[in-house]
Amino acid sequence: MCRMVAAVGSFAMADVVEGVRAMATNANPAHQHELSPRAGAFLHDSGWGAVYLRDGHLERVRSTTPCFEDRLFDELAGVETDLAVVHARRAKHPRSIAPANTHPFLVTHRDAVWAFCHNGEVRDTSQLSWDPSLAPEGSTDSERLFLHVLSTVAMDGPSAPDALAATLGRLRDFTCVNCLVVRSRSVVYATRREPGSTTPRYYTMWRTDGQGPAGPFAVVSSEVLPSPVGAWTPVEDGSASFLACSA
Repeated sequence: MCRMVAAVGSFAMADVVEGVRAMATNANPAHQHELSPRAGAFLHDSGWGAVYLRDGHLERVRSTTPCFEDRLFDELAGVETDLAVVHARRAKHPRSIAPANTHPFLVTHRDAVWAFCHNGEVRDTSQLSWDPSLAPEGSTDSERLFLHVLSTVAMDGPSAPDALAATLGRLRDFTCVNCLVVRSRSVVYATRREPGSTTPRYYTMWRTDGQGPAGPFAVVSSEVLPSPVGAWTPVEDGSASFLACSA
């Protein structure tokens, strides 16, 4: 499965990078989950990717190298932006490690550029369908879930979170469908884990809001992170919301 962070506002990209690295190496001192005791045997080592806002446009970088071994990932810490999403992948099948299967996925649809990250697995992909104008580039259930969401939900309106939560609520046979949907300056996050999950803490998303050097910030993460320091609260399972902070 995967780890991911979305941040908006006055945050330090270096904090996001270090947080993702800690999660990917299962070495996060701020958060314990059911798989933490496996330590270095439980790595999110199947590549990484990021999208961030620059000059009003989303820029993406992806790599199939583990983030904790990739100098390009280190360089990401120097990016200055007020919106970023970073994802570290743990592939179920090593043969699926490829650029086309690395999150975030990026699609142009209805004259807008969209990015998407997912944590979990949709076992039954036959329930996922999409507009004929869209086509997956890779082989993952995550990319197919992305196309299903874009084809089912009006993600560019104020009711997008409710519609996204309803769409995810109709899915069956999955481990988790936590996801981040990005369009320009907008991030919608949603969380839903399998009923009766044996690893609910691993699949819980967390949020913190705080004050950065130049204003407020908001962060949603797969785990509580050491920094930014704040009051982290669990995101309600089955919910969805915009990630935004006051200007």
